[in-house]
Amino acid sequence: MRMRAALFAAILAAAVPAAAQEVFRCTSPDGKVTYQQAPCPKADDSRKVDATPANPDYDPSQRDKVLKQGEEAQRRLDERAKREAEEERKRREERAREEERARQLEREAQEREASRETYAPYWLPGTRPLPPRPAPPPRPRPQPLPAPPSR
Repeated sequence: MRMRAALFAAILAAAVPAAAQEVFRCTSPDGKVTYQQAPCPKADDSRKVDATPANPDYDPSQRDKVLKQGEEAQRRLDERAKREAEEERKRREERAREEERARQLEREAQEREASRETYAPYWLPGTRPLPPRPAPPPRPRPQPLPAPPSR
């Protein structure tokens, strides 16, 4: 935005001397003096004022050059803004797709968890369940060795 404003100011600065080439000084019947670019009405006292630029190196063709440069710069800025907007749109779409994928994976995980079968033993009619397996007998603890005979 600052760049655009600076460009506009540069173009305006280049265009102002060219536009101010012809200035009319008008005095109304009541003595009020005004300066304007259009000729004065017939009833007013008017005279043409020399408003040539103070810069003797001024070249009117530079105005066109500066205006063309400004138009080119504006075109590049517009292209850049369009490109950045397109990239932002693509980033938002990609982020939305990733969020949708994450939600889909979460739903699938919840469905798998809900559909998981829990083990529940069942017996055919006329049969009995197996009795529980007995615990193994405890292992004997090792006994300490007898003390050696004293001499």
